Amino acid sequence: MRKYFRILRYAARDQVAYLPAFLARNLFFVIILFIFSSLWKVIYAGQSLIAGFSVVQALWYLTFTETVELSKSRLLTRIQGEVKDGSLAVTMTRPYSYPLSHFFHAMGESMVRLLPILAVGFLFATLFVGPLPGYFKALPFGLILLLCGMALDTLWLLCIGLLAFWSEEVSPYYWIIQKLIFILGGLFIPIDMFPDWLSGIARTLPFAFSAYWPAYTMVSFSWRAFFTGLAGAACYIGALSAVAALLFGLGKRRVHAQGG
Repeated sequence: MRKYFRILRYAARDQVAYLPAFLARNLFFVIILFIFSSLWKVIYAGQSLIAGFSVVQALWYLTFTETVELSKSRLLTRIQGEVKDGSLAVTMTRPYSYPLSHFFHAMGESMVRLLPILAVGFLFATLFVGPLPGYFKALPFGLILLLCGMALDTLWLLCIGLLAFWSEEVSPYYWIIQKLIFILGGLFIPIDMFPDWLSGIARTLPFAFSAYWPAYTMVSFSWRAFFTGLAGAACYIGALSAVAALLFGLGKRRVHAQGG
């Protein structure tokens, strides 16, 4: 595994050079926080809690879900581009696993993006609604789940990217998964605010472990929430890893059959 961690380290180092441009592209994150802080204050007028969330928790929740979403790498377009221009014929001959190298490269990029987005969220959420109680106590455990959420998102991108072996344009598949994370993953609104029948289902789906469980653990820390999020993420990471391995195995034969 040392070579894959080396890939992760090199990708992280390279990404540092592009951080100013990355932050400039994501200034709209501050606009999103401002809009939602105004919206939640109106919704919470005269109410201290909704579905167990205070207005402070509701906005801070959004900062953590958006941290995972905005930290995503461009893994999907990278794989799609390699299939379209034929460069994967060279990449696949290198002495390492094609899907693993892409996964660790993408994780290296995402991990560097994670911290500045967290810092921006911390600054402006504190400015708009005030500090989050228990933030620093929950932070180490929340970071673990945030990394798990990033790994899940990266595996989704990897699996969708590998579909380029059959369909060169895979963006529509990504849009479907992204919208499922937005809605059933609780990206903008905590799943607790859904109808009971829907929230019970949504909490168990893989999309919730990308967004809801990391954010919920941060704003309402408990050992039960942490271990639930960790166990669920581990199961789905294993399942998506198996799907990625299967897709690559089938796709590799297809490339060989077509001559590259």
